[in-house]
Amino acid sequence: MTIAQHPQPAGLQKLLDQDADLVDRIFGYLLEQMPELAQAAERLDAVQRNVRQEFGGQEVYVASQTTADRAQLVQQVLHMFNGRNASEVARKLHISRATVYRYLKQAADSKPVSAFPRTETPAQVACGNEHAH
Repeated sequence: MTIAQHPQPAGLQKLLDQDADLVDRIFGYLLEQMPELAQAAERLDAVQRNVRQEFGGQEVYVASQTTADRAQLVQQVLHMFNGRNASEVARKLHISRATVYRYLKQAADSKPVSAFPRTETPAQVACGNEHAH
């Protein structure tokens, strides 16, 4: 009895590759984006081993945006927020209202206490509403 073999679905290899760890996937991505790196395969393998040795066993969080992009977004929130428009700011910047308030709080918490006159709250200073109450 002969069993007919079916061709593999196009996405199967990608699903199988998802079992690869983060280092394998990053180096695979680099090779895909810069095929010229394959010419230095021995060096690339050595670098991959060094990365594993340096970071092996650590839990990693990979941010979806760079620190500079996040800082720019925080500045946009601080510039746009007037004390009453968190929903509007969130909608325009494609972030949640909670993120608007978190950025405001983080900005206020990062300023030294001496930066706030006694009549102002840190949130009022963070959003540029020195005279709003």
